Amino acid sequence: MAPEPEARLATQAALAWSLATYSFDRYKSRNGRVWPKLVWPRAADRAQVGRCHDATVLARDLINTPAADLGPAELAGAAERLAVRFGATCRVIAGDGLLAENYPAIHAVGRAAATHRRPRLIDLVWGDAAAPRVTLVGKGVCFDSGGLDLKPSSNMKLMKKDMGGAAHVLGLASMIMEAGLNLRLRVLIPAVENAV
Repeated sequence: MAPEPEARLATQAALAWSLATYSFDRYKSRNGRVWPKLVWPRAADRAQVGRCHDATVLARDLINTPAADLGPAELAGAAERLAVRFGATCRVIAGDGLLAENYPAIHAVGRAAATHRRPRLIDLVWGDAAAPRVTLVGKGVCFDSGGLDLKPSSNMKLMKKDMGGAAHVLGLASMIMEAGLNLRLRVLIPAVENAV
């Protein structure tokens, strides 16, 4: 059942306010920073705002983290933390294990990366096995050198965002699990650093 117009608008206004306060502060001091506090509209759905806010912040933080600090292992770590938080299972197949499990394409894209940035397949599963199945797949290219560095240097600085698909499916998975939807959710993320 759709919420009443007042509740829908109140929820949208609260979410807009919440998202507008976002700031990527991972590398900044937080001393003395004071954020304004929202006076919640009476009809707003606080739980929905919280789920949407948390999921969006997760995705934004992952996308905004420089590639030096967010490689395939760190992306897998983000998925593993979500799995622990919501009681999901998270399996990570890395390096030559990808060949053994018949994922040669993921291995090929990431094989030139440094050892600590081995390619991975992240496989997160949550929910009742009898529930309707939903699978989300997100591209997790944590950095793309452009093959043989064919991209101009001006385009290289944005290549850390090439894993935006993975960040978004993790955010959406977070919303689904936090809402407790009756789904059998599976998230698949091929996480690589394309350093050819």
